[in-house]
Amino acid sequence: MVEMLSDTLKRQVDEIHRSLPNQTRTLYSIPADSLYRVMMQESDNFVAEQLLLLCAGVLSDTLKPEIAIEYAKKNFLFDLPDRPVWVDGSGLSRYNLFTPRSIVRLWEKIYKKVPTERLFKLLAAGGQHGTLKNWNKEDKPYVFGKTGFLSNNQTLSGYLLTKKGKVLIFSFMNANFIASSKEIRKTMQDFLVGIRNKY
Repeated sequence: MVEMLSDTLKRQVDEIHRSLPNQTRTLYSIPADSLYRVMMQESDNFVAEQLLLLCAGVLSDTLKPEIAIEYAKKNFLFDLPDRPVWVDGSGLSRYNLFTPRSIVRLWEKIYKKVPTERLFKLLAAGGQHGTLKNWNKEDKPYVFGKTGFLSNNQTLSGYLLTKKGKVLIFSFMNANFIASSKEIRKTMQDFLVGIRNKY
C-alpha cells in the first residue's frame, strides 16, 4: 500500500504505527435498516457481498468472505437441520447450497429475534414493493419475503399471513425447470393463495 501510494502521489509515503487513543469510538451514520431494506427488497447482491466483507473486517483485519461465513456458520447457523454449503455473500454462486428446511429454520430464528413490525418493513411485500411488487396484488400484503433467481432456478421464501391471522413460514426452491419463470411464479402464487385462504 505504501509503495502504491508513493508511486501514485510521486512523493514518499511512510507507514506509521500509532495506537488509537482510549477514548476512540465508532460513529455510526444512518440506521442499518435502510441498508437491509435495499438488500432484501431489491435483492441487491452487491450490497450483500459488501456486508459480508465488512463483517469479515470487524471480525479480523482481512476482508475475506470466508472469515465472516465461517463465523456465522459456527455462531448463528450451527443448529440448522442441514449443514449449509456457503461460498459467497451475493448468493449468485451455484455452489451455495441451503435446503428449504434450513431456510425455514433461519426465517424462524429471525422471526423470534426481530419484531414483526420492523421485520416485515425490511422485506419485499406482495403487491407493494421490492421484488414481490407484482405478486398477490391486494390492498393489504400477506406475503413478505426474499426472492432469488438464476437461470432455470427460482426461489421464494418468507412469511405468509393467513386469513385467520396466522404467520406461516415457507420456502420454495424451483430448480432446473424448463417452463417459463412466469409459469413458476404463478404456481407459487396460486399455492400461497390456497394456503392463505385455508389456514
